Amino acid sequence: MRNLNSASVPARDVQGVGQRSTLIPGTRLAPWIFITPFFILQAMWTLGPALYAVWLSVHKDVNGTTGPVIGLQNYTRAASSFSFGASVGNIWTFVLVVGPIFLFAATLISLLVDSDAGWGKVPTRVLMYLPFTLPPTAAVIMWAFNFSPDSSVFGPVLHAMGIQNATDLGTPNNLPRAIGNIILWQNLGGWIVLLTATLSGIPDELVEMARIEGAGAWALVRYIKLPLIIPTIVLMLISVTTYMATLFTEPTLLSGTLQVDANYTPNMWINNIANNGLFSEAAAAAMLVLLVILPFTLAITVYTGFYRQDDRA
Repeated sequence: MRNLNSASVPARDVQGVGQRSTLIPGTRLAPWIFITPFFILQAMWTLGPALYAVWLSVHKDVNGTTGPVIGLQNYTRAASSFSFGASVGNIWTFVLVVGPIFLFAATLISLLVDSDAGWGKVPTRVLMYLPFTLPPTAAVIMWAFNFSPDSSVFGPVLHAMGIQNATDLGTPNNLPRAIGNIILWQNLGGWIVLLTATLSGIPDELVEMARIEGAGAWALVRYIKLPLIIPTIVLMLISVTTYMATLFTEPTLLSGTLQVDANYTPNMWINNIANNGLFSEAAAAAMLVLLVILPFTLAITVYTGFYRQDDRA
């Protein structure tokens, strides 16, 4: 039988096959066909509303309708509002206090779960992920009952903390703790599962080689595991920051139980003035929130080099 190896095939035939494969009709258009629907939906549901909000923010509100162009007056009116400024300060409390706690807890627990080589790793991840599957509304309502010392299973703990009724948690000092507790309880498990999945992708050969060279548990974490999950941690930081900057569900649903201020967060402030027919001022306030958070997230992205894929390849 004739031996059909690469040496027996003429070079011109091999080259011809390569040329024919690159000249298949439509191969250059195929990627654009697949990604075009994404850009269409992105323009419809993200770029379109954003541009409309910018257009609306420079117009005057006239009895619930759009009036003439008034420039930046809506921006100055919203920025000079004391209640709006206080609401922006409240979200920075969550970003700068609850955010680092969230990142540290998720990273630490993920590393601890990954270090467990026994059968308990999978059940632990499943149990931690369960709160993440609950709708935010259901989670807040559940914790609203738990914040009441008379009906909560944590009643003795709350009484020991000096909390006699649910309204005691609505004070400026206690409210960030209450809302932060809900955010951590509901969202921490999802990020732990994501981080542990990233850690599971580390090649076993790399870990074994480090152990042969004498690396202990701390050295493995510091020089191998942490550097490889830094992109995921940066993604978590950006996502948590934007999530806390747009808080609405948690404080709104807790307002009846803990007597939360109706303008506690910028989104609540924007919702209230929009309900009063001030749509243009609400749009301007939304743009101001974007201008506050966007530089922060861009600084994180640039400083960490999140999109420099060539450095992590």
